[in-house]
Amino acid sequence: MTAPACIPVSRLAADGTPPDIALFLPTLYSGGAERVQINLAQYFLDQGLKVDLVVCKYFGSLKDKVPPGVRLISLDAFKVMFSLPAYLRYLRIARPPAVLSSVENANIISCLGKMFSSHRHRLLVRLDNSLSEPGMRPLQMHRWPMMTAIASTFHVADELIGVSEGVTEQLRGLPGVGSTPIRRIYNPIIHKGFDALADQTPELPSAIAPGEPFVLAVGRLHEQKDYGSLLRAFARVVKQRPSHLVILGEGGDREKLRSLADSLGIASYVHLLGYKANALAYMRQAAAFVLSSRAEGFGNVIVEALACGAPVISTDCPHGPREILADGRFGTLVPVGDIDALAQAIAASLDRPKPALSNELKQHLQLFSIEAIGKQYLEELGLLSGATPQNKLVKVAVA
Repeated sequence: MTAPACIPVSRLAADGTPPDIALFLPTLYSGGAERVQINLAQYFLDQGLKVDLVVCKYFGSLKDKVPPGVRLISLDAFKVMFSLPAYLRYLRIARPPAVLSSVENANIISCLGKMFSSHRHRLLVRLDNSLSEPGMRPLQMHRWPMMTAIASTFHVADELIGVSEGVTEQLRGLPGVGSTPIRRIYNPIIHKGFDALADQTPELPSAIAPGEPFVLAVGRLHEQKDYGSLLRAFARVVKQRPSHLVILGEGGDREKLRSLADSLGIASYVHLLGYKANALAYMRQAAAFVLSSRAEGFGNVIVEALACGAPVISTDCPHGPREILADGRFGTLVPVGDIDALAQAIAASLDRPKPALSNELKQHLQLFSIEAIGKQYLEELGLLSGATPQNKLVKVAVA
């Protein structure tokens, strides 16, 4: 199936039928928030709803993943924070009754749109990452402008959504949002076609012989993911157990990680494969999956790895991994930055055969299915079946 063509907001016709919902994002970069919005777009389409996907800039490796049937609109903004005029134009012309926005900077724009647009609509703001950055910067002065903008705008949302309990608690601590409803809704990860994707054959480097075990990590190459600790832990593992480390993701730390692997003497065992459209196929084949992050908003890849049958090792970072792994019942939690504990957990996982998915785990994974999560969003957006979206919108707003 072919992804929809992108329509510049300047060419949007004012005489069209309004969508039932607009999903708002900065770009179509290959991140967790973008994948969630795409999953929700497909779910809403399957419910017979008319869906707009609005991006500040038409950019990113997920452009071809937008479901056919979605109206894809670009604001053509140079930067997200300059997109407000184009976003106000979109609201005026398209007249969506409900908007669901994701990612901090786009959330600010959607809130400003709610403030300044004459078009009335229900706005749900979804916070998908931690409000504070990890590390030894307690004041984090570089975050003050963003936090000030968030505190000054989020209060106009009709509802705030946190993707984990930790993120939800951060939302509750924001100044000025005391009267704004706040709800935790997990990310929709398990979707139709999930198993078919997982069963595909991954494109592994020729250095990995058939049947040779590899440890997998998936995520952008950024300091938040702390791949440095993962490389140092893996350097200890590979000396004792022949194996490889495969990292899927794009980002600015590629050369730094290559240099570190070389200095550790493990360059021939570490494979930075960049972005892959189907990471699930790698998860299905992996001997173990590792998330080494210093912080997360949720941890989509943990759910994906569990559902693919990969043993999961994760740092016990804020926020999400402990919730997903049910306090360690469905995977191994290690302290953030603890290289010894990470190495021991990886080695132990390689020493054990991969277990089959238990009925308990299968039931647990239903918490993160598109069917379960999609219904929650329909409820919060006022788009329940049995009435027009506009009528449901009015009922929710009055309630």
